[in-house]
Amino acid sequence: MSRNVPTVYGAQHVPCLSGTREKTLAAISTWANEETYPKPIFLLLDAAGSGKSTVAKHMATQWTKEQRLLARFFFSRDTATTMSTESFCSTVADAFASMDKEIKTLVKKFEKRRDFERLPFEDLFNGLVINPLQKLNRDAILIIDALDECDNEHGHRDQLLNALHGQQSSSPRLRILATGRPELDI
Repeated sequence: MSRNVPTVYGAQHVPCLSGTREKTLAAISTWANEETYPKPIFLLLDAAGSGKSTVAKHMATQWTKEQRLLARFFFSRDTATTMSTESFCSTVADAFASMDKEIKTLVKKFEKRRDFERLPFEDLFNGLVINPLQKLNRDAILIIDALDECDNEHGHRDQLLNALHGQQSSSPRLRILATGRPELDI
């Protein structure tokens, strides 16, 4: 696959250059490691071209090296797949399941539901992502890049934001690093 083709894993982006964005990266790392009264979502909002995706890619690379339970989804207006939430829940669940066999078992069990194809987004998010983490008492990190590029013509972004808001008190903690342009709904 060409590096210029947008993918939900962010292959089109590169990590930060050494010595750049050090304060931002340190703040995100501190947030991710906080054990007392953690805030579940770190929201990095800034103008287009300010390096938000570079920061997200950097943290994905760092947390992968640290072998943390990690999933990521990089939105982009360039392709139907990367601007929609259609594959969001399954992509996130697959990432967690690829790192943990017990999560994989729970995800596969949920996917066998007869009504799986008809479930609303929030039920899919809870069933594929939140519930397996809760049942297994796992900490995890989810990176969502370019929230503003998630199409909202059919309410996709609204559904995602509502699902994220609804899980804020879930335990164990799912930490979410999200980036985007500062739009009113975000």
